[in-house]
Amino acid sequence: MTDTQSTEHNPAPEVDINGHRPSAYDLFLSATAVVAIGVLVWQWTLELDSEVKALLLIFDWGFCGLFFIDFLYNLFTAKRKLRYLYTWGPFDLLSSIPIVAHFRLARFAGIFRAIRVLRSVRILVKIWGRDKAASVVAMMMIAAITVIIAVCASVLHVEQNVPGASIVTGEDAAWWGVVTVSTVGYGDLVPVTQTGRVLAVVLMIVGTSLFATFAGAGANIFMRQVQKTTNMDSIEDRVIRMEQRQREFHNALLIQLSKIEAKD
Repeated sequence: MTDTQSTEHNPAPEVDINGHRPSAYDLFLSATAVVAIGVLVWQWTLELDSEVKALLLIFDWGFCGLFFIDFLYNLFTAKRKLRYLYTWGPFDLLSSIPIVAHFRLARFAGIFRAIRVLRSVRILVKIWGRDKAASVVAMMMIAAITVIIAVCASVLHVEQNVPGASIVTGEDAAWWGVVTVSTVGYGDLVPVTQTGRVLAVVLMIVGTSLFATFAGAGANIFMRQVQKTTNMDSIEDRVIRMEQRQREFHNALLIQLSKIEAKD
């Protein structure tokens, strides 16, 4: 087999991010970045003393924490660290700066956050063309995270002015959202309105679905890694290889018999 044929049958892996192909981790970060820019734009439309804005700021700090961890991960795993620091490194680092009112310079981080989203959208588009199943998982993650944030903000908006309500601040809504989406339900913070309770049910359903999706995706990734490391082939592949070896042996035997007959 020539080098050209070998290249055609075994193409080089496509390089997209920091010297490697997009993984499940990159898929999760890309979906999170898309939601984060939406949260950022939503913040800018609210008043400074709004409790919903305080809630969105908590989510924004969470996103920034993930982006900073991603920056450190990319830095330590990059094959060419200096190249990463001179290309996407500064954008990843600056996009991890929270957008807070008393830190005006941090508002420039919104520009780098937008650049990060453009790269994330490019990754999602490439994954869509290569792996439809992974693309569906990404869309589900974007929808689930969006619903979680929207439900928390809606419950806070509905509950904060009701007498006897326990969810009255952004911190209360964030804590309630965490314990509800994880279906722990400590009971220290509960909605008292009918609308809030309906939204709580929606959040519980989304939480269980999200965890089930992550569990299924994780199992799928684990099985793929096992197949790669153990070189597990399907029964059909094994049968095809056996038939090919039999044909090669038969052809070699015929060649040897022809040589013997020619000598005689």
